[in-house]
Amino acid sequence: MTDDIDATITAVLMRAQQARGFAEYFKVGDLVRFPLGVQWNRERDYRIHKIYNNGFEVESNGHIQSHTDEAAHRLGMTHSPNQVD
Repeated sequence: MTDDIDATITAVLMRAQQARGFAEYFKVGDLVRFPLGVQWNRERDYRIHKIYNNGFEVESNGHIQSHTDEAAHRLGMTHSPNQVD
């Protein structure tokens, strides 16, 4: 029963993120990168700290940054190659 509920919740969240324009499904704890950002941060991993209806909070080295969906798209937010599922 729990697996069915978890799968349903995941499917709803995936559709919501797709509706926001994201091709990838992001969840709290995922490692992401912003390859279109400033050059010295392109290879840095950020961990998703919180997900909002219109953006994300990410953390790197104890520093938390907020990005709207628009900014995440502009910076090319994608999963880090170091992300392990």
